[in-house]
Amino acid sequence: MNWIALTLGGFYLFGGLVALRQARMNLFLDKALAQISLEATSRDDRIAGAAMLTGAVLTILSGAVLLLHSRWAVVAFGLCWSAQAVYLLWAVRTEDYGRPATIKAFGLYTLATLAVVWLAMDGALR
Repeated sequence: MNWIALTLGGFYLFGGLVALRQARMNLFLDKALAQISLEATSRDDRIAGAAMLTGAVLTILSGAVLLLHSRWAVVAFGLCWSAQAVYLLWAVRTEDYGRPATIKAFGLYTLATLAVVWLAMDGALR
């Protein structure tokens, strides 16, 4: 059981760091394009950027807490899962944001969240 927690925790910690880098780059590019075009970033792009940043931070948190084998991993994974679900419910209305890769990543995170709940119920988390 220990290796499952370590593997999932490390994977999501690393994935969250990669997503955080991407979110920062996205923010930088949005600002640069707004300055070049002299037009403000669209509301949808700002919401998507905020969701990306929030998801990255929550993914880092959930991976780190799981690496510590803490029961708080259930809460962290639940919060991150909820944030992703809210974003997808919003994003599905537009073609640009409801991408199949995003939906597949959400499905994978759902399985990971269920695994964390199972680990907690099995006593592998303290």
